Amino acid sequence: MLALIACGLMAGLVLGGFLRLEAGGLALAPLALGTLLFLIAARVKSRPRTWTLALASVAAFAGGVALVRPPEAPGHAAAWSIHGTVERCAADGCVLDLDGMGPVSALVVAVHTRARVHGLVASAGDAVTLEAELRPRAAFRNPSPHPDWPSLEPIAWTGRARESTVVVASASAPRAAIESIRERVRAGLERTLTSPTRGLAIALVLGDEIDVDAESAARVRAVGLTHVLAVSGLHVTIVVGAVLFLLRRVLRRAGIASHIDPARVAHGIAAPLALVYAELAGGSPSAWRAAVTAALAWSLRAAGRRPDAIATSALAVIVFAAIDPGSALRPAFVLSIAATAAVLDLPGELTLETLASSSARASIATAPVVLWCFEGVPLVGIVANVLLLPIVAALVLPLATIHALVAAIVPDLAGPTAFALDLTCRGFVGACDALGAIEIGRALPPLDALEGVLATLAAVGFVATRGARPKLVIAAIAIVALAGAEVRLRANEVGTGELRVTFLDVGQGDAAIVDLPDGSLMLVDTGGAFETGADPGARVLVPLLRARRRARIHRLVITHPHPDHYGGVAAIAARFPIDEIWDSGQAPDEDPDGSWSRALASLGAHARVLAPRALCEHPREHAGARIEVLWPCPAFDPGWDANDNSLVLRITFGSRTLLLLGDAEAHAEAALLARGLRGPVDVLKVGHHGSQTSSTEALVDALAPHLAIVSAGVGNRFGHPHEDVVARLSRHHATILRTDQDGGIIVRTDGHALSAHAWSGATYDAP
Repeated sequence: MLALIACGLMAGLVLGGFLRLEAGGLALAPLALGTLLFLIAARVKSRPRTWTLALASVAAFAGGVALVRPPEAPGHAAAWSIHGTVERCAADGCVLDLDGMGPVSALVVAVHTRARVHGLVASAGDAVTLEAELRPRAAFRNPSPHPDWPSLEPIAWTGRARESTVVVASASAPRAAIESIRERVRAGLERTLTSPTRGLAIALVLGDEIDVDAESAARVRAVGLTHVLAVSGLHVTIVVGAVLFLLRRVLRRAGIASHIDPARVAHGIAAPLALVYAELAGGSPSAWRAAVTAALAWSLRAAGRRPDAIATSALAVIVFAAIDPGSALRPAFVLSIAATAAVLDLPGELTLETLASSSARASIATAPVVLWCFEGVPLVGIVANVLLLPIVAALVLPLATIHALVAAIVPDLAGPTAFALDLTCRGFVGACDALGAIEIGRALPPLDALEGVLATLAAVGFVATRGARPKLVIAAIAIVALAGAEVRLRANEVGTGELRVTFLDVGQGDAAIVDLPDGSLMLVDTGGAFETGADPGARVLVPLLRARRRARIHRLVITHPHPDHYGGVAAIAARFPIDEIWDSGQAPDEDPDGSWSRALASLGAHARVLAPRALCEHPREHAGARIEVLWPCPAFDPGWDANDNSLVLRITFGSRTLLLLGDAEAHAEAALLARGLRGPVDVLKVGHHGSQTSSTEALVDALAPHLAIVSAGVGNRFGHPHEDVVARLSRHHATILRTDQDGGIIVRTDGHALSAHAWSGATYDAP
């Protein structure tokens, strides 16, 4: 019953998350799912089964509505008065669960909207009111074969506190006591250990990964053991499981066995201890989810019931989804539920055999989520989990816990435990380093939707079955099915015989992927960390190109040397070979020591660099698609800035024309018109993000664009696109799609029909 209700709830959450339902809209898909389940229930003769399906239908509808997104607050950085509760604090700031924000805290925020605030002096559990400079956390929204994980961003705002912080109410006495214990343990670990063991111990015991040095973290991450550094279901099971083991031994020796089962008493004590441990371990959502799931299982054992892993996990899903719907689909939640379910049946007597079996099951159970959310898991990670995780569970984690207790209570006696812990931690990191040298399986590409479903079904079947033969059959079927899905994906994404241009949401910048009919790829600009601080090359371009199974960039065009157009180049060049680079030539000539000039010189060692003089008179042909450089020809004009010397591209395919203006402004537009540039243009990439200094009346009138694409960042401080430009395009009957409102936009044409669709769901069909 619980499993079916939880499945209905998760199905509704998935549909609501993937469909991105807007506030006030009717959750049609979850409603349809709920109605279908209810109709099925009505035809079932068994009354309990009918009620179960009916409840599942209600849960599906509730899940779909739960993730309806609230109206967005203004996107630009601004001073806000905010109030909320401090969830946790670390070196990278405090995370606040917001109750309200606005000039006078009048803007009501969605339930469990969180902000990471730097410079805030507070403790977990404090209710605070403060002035802070906040901006939305960078969220790049682009259509992809590998869609974003369907959950709300756990931290929606980032910023810095001002001096006017007021603690309205301090943390409760129990929480303050736990914080005091945490500080004492941290001080003991810092006093008795040296790096890198100190950082690893703090992560293992207190859940603060920020203290782990970058080199050790990289070595552990390289072999798929990052979860070791986060307090998860395994940590709860091992730490409190060790207490269970000791309690059972003590109770047996005390003679309590003749009156009551000591195992039930031990589990009754362990259940609340798991919750206390979650708070001691940092109180992170993953720690709480794992601890509550384990506490439910151990409470059932205390009551004389054997917990069912599926039912217990389902109950945890229902509880957490009711409290915080967005959390039920966060990767950490799904990973902790899957991992905890895989080790719930771990017996009280801990052995290396049971630990190895449980770690292998947990690895397989969580593999689909890891593959989806973290761009794959190295195959050597399976080996690492089987070989090293039992050692961590049986040796490193218990030693870290024992040393933490000794260092906090009697630090003068901590020498032997510090030596043993240092030895085991260095051995663990060294083993990770040795396994990390194995290159097999490092670059598994992101899954598409079909591959994700197949991987999930295979993992569930593999964990649920018993015996080697059924597992081999499932593995064989999964390999064949995934291979077929991969062939299908590559056929759809590479060399489709059409022209496809994807205008990407990279914040306040430009980037477009041009897939040509012959299968070659041209990348026009790469965005840049202009306002968000995030690298769109690493965050957007590399993942999307990998999801589309592109292995080479045949032509990289940087329209002009401004950071919001070339800022993602480093991440691209590190991952993909580049054949040609088109450049305006202005930066190497006028600023040879500038950042783009240095980057271009480095790239030129491996790619052919072409300037306007070599481009303007030589259009490129690609299976019927023609690419022309219209400006600046024959060379850049030193009397004008980089914007007006932007490379301007015209792409024609059959009867359709696309014009990409870069950041061209009024001077370049006038020069193009003087050279005879006329329309109509099917698709116009509006110049300079819709700046008031671009898209003059003369240009828009001459081009008469049918579809205008504006690339701009959400709430950018420049006010792009300018209202005059939007009005001008509208007067000329152009359909306008904007990356700040619609996300990434894909334009397709076979040379005759032309259509566009955006991440937001907006569509366009050319006349």
